[in-house]
Amino acid sequence: MRMRSSLLAAPLSLATLRSLWKPRRDSYANARLYEDNRIRIHRAFTWLERAESCREAELDDRLLAQWSGISALFARWDAGRGQPVPERTALAAFVKQLVATDHDGIVVATLERERTLVTSMFGDRYLARHFDDVDVRELVARGRWERVLALLLERCALVHAQLAQGGATYGSRENRTVLKRTSMTLDAVALAAIQVVINHGYSEDWGALCWPPARK
Repeated sequence: MRMRSSLLAAPLSLATLRSLWKPRRDSYANARLYEDNRIRIHRAFTWLERAESCREAELDDRLLAQWSGISALFARWDAGRGQPVPERTALAAFVKQLVATDHDGIVVATLERERTLVTSMFGDRYLARHFDDVDVRELVARGRWERVLALLLERCALVHAQLAQGGATYGSRENRTVLKRTSMTLDAVALAAIQVVINHGYSEDWGALCWPPARK
């Protein structure tokens, strides 16, 4: 069962995506199919729903939950080392696979729709101190969407790391602009990513599941 193309043309809400996924999830659960990916998707929904419930004053909490939601999709386990694959490596592999799996052009449509926001992330003065200068307009003009998404999420990852590692005061007014831009970016990208995964990627190998639930 695939989502209708008329639905794919417009951005879908988290609630709509959840309702579209539920009957398929239940069918796969009964058939014991795609269990690791069902867990990934379930975890992503719970974190993204938590992010959606955050009040305006809880921007730090919202961004942390948003990153957990998208991380539930991209994180993968290194069985040889007994720990997760490094985030940067796992994220790069996920972006490549996501774009390849996106047969409906959801990611590209999202980035085009949010072009002003994307440009603001590349032009953000705080982020510019940590990354080489990139001509995002040229990348867009050349259709280098995988590269745009990869660079965009690298910037989001840095902002998340600053919060997660206690590198900013909780609720600080100093970082509100970059946090708002990052949160808006993660909102758009996470919705696009989960839509691609539930529409086309539910049966794909996204790597070994991180932290599988305990089996009784």
